Amino acid sequence: MAENGLSTPVSKRAEETCANILAAVLVSFLIALSVVGLASCDPVTTGHAYAVEAVR
Repeated sequence: MAENGLSTPVSKRAEETCANILAAVLVSFLIALSVVGLASCDPVTTGHAYAVEAVR
């Protein structure tokens, strides 16, 4: 037991790697989503909000 006290089982290591990859993909998606949101035009400043109000 003392010989392998610092070793991690392969299944646990694979689980942690999968979780890290999933977290990295999720963070990348959220960053991309926020960049797209910042790049989109504001309907109030572009005048599109008035067209929506006219339809209502």
